[in-house]
Amino acid sequence: MNKPFNDDPVEMLVKKRLTHNGTVLDVRLKYIGDAGLEYLTQAEELADLEELNLERNNITDKGIRLLADSRVIARLKVLILQRNDIGDEGVGRLARSPNASRLKHLDLWKNKVGPAGAKALAESIQLVNLTRLDLAQNQIGDEGALALAQSPVLSHLEYLDLFDNELTEEGKQAIRESENFRNIANLILE
Repeated sequence: MNKPFNDDPVEMLVKKRLTHNGTVLDVRLKYIGDAGLEYLTQAEELADLEELNLERNNITDKGIRLLADSRVIARLKVLILQRNDIGDEGVGRLARSPNASRLKHLDLWKNKVGPAGAKALAESIQLVNLTRLDLAQNQIGDEGALALAQSPVLSHLEYLDLFDNELTEEGKQAIRESENFRNIANLILE
């Protein structure tokens, strides 16, 4: 594969950055793109992966489809997708994937998630183990906030970040007063 920004090819990144007996891979800021993520989703040495950091890697909905459908990366507990180009389609695909069923921590900070993506997360039967959700700096709006607030699936959340999501007082109030969010110790709305 081509070297992204004069860095190592993705194959070498896996060899250098796969740690904790093959359970953690941190490739943040390596700009591997969807092509690099496609390689990861097929790399047999990642079968035990539990934590994957893909922050700022130019990942799009196409890459998330590959991850959601991966037969190799199916045991993730932590998935960091900060500062990519993931929209409602990708979030919806991930939310419906059995590969998301073990996730405890999902970080989608500063992507392109709108109300439909928030609704997909809220309606997911796969995300029942999620305790940490970061949707800061997206565009879920009040419609997305209301969907999240009404979600019994997300009732185990202990941390929720919705900063800078075009929420009005109505959306913020729905989140603050949600019966489903009684376990949240850290709520960030502003």
